[in-house]
Amino acid sequence: MNENGLNYIDLFAGAGGLSEGFIQSGYRPVAHVEMNGYAAKTLETRIAYYYLKDNGELNSYYDYEKGKITRTQLLEKIPEEELKTVINKEMSESTIKGIFNTIDEIKKEKGIEKIDVIIGGPPCQAYSLVGRAQSSHMVVPMEDDPRNELYKMYVQFLNKYKPRMFVFENVAGIKSARGGQAFKNLQMYMKRVGYEICYDELNAHDFGVLQSR
Repeated sequence: MNENGLNYIDLFAGAGGLSEGFIQSGYRPVAHVEMNGYAAKTLETRIAYYYLKDNGELNSYYDYEKGKITRTQLLEKIPEEELKTVINKEMSESTIKGIFNTIDEIKKEKGIEKIDVIIGGPPCQAYSLVGRAQSSHMVVPMEDDPRNELYKMYVQFLNKYKPRMFVFENVAGIKSARGGQAFKNLQMYMKRVGYEICYDELNAHDFGVLQSR
């Protein structure tokens, strides 16, 4: 793998789509934080793929894909310090300290002094135009959805690790949510911990994806 010498933490990592792009661009993951257990297993599988690829043992991965070995047998080939980078926990005020401790342990074990980049974005349902259109039919209206406040968890990571830069990905609707106040609050919190942000609206079609999104 061509490395650029930079590392990153992926928050609200999902199945690792954003992380995949960073890995292919030469960044090295320090940690992926994801609450969904199935998505976390996908992250582990990708870690296994890259570890085996880097060590010339990719046939073991293909054996797993073909059903010749089990998932357990696949993961037995991967060092615990690599699998530890997947942190399968929900981010909240009650869990964030433990997540910090796990990441700090990873940094110490790997001799990492500085986090270069933080990437990710909180769940977008609470900001999306489609979600807001359906809000009146929901038990918990979008205006009261606790996911509206998850950006504060992201900002706590910025404040803790003070990366050189960050990528906060979300839907275009975040700019108009709550009459624009949600986006203003996001900018305010990021400025409070020392960051100015610039933002652009990107269309996946412009990057070779076969859909306009």
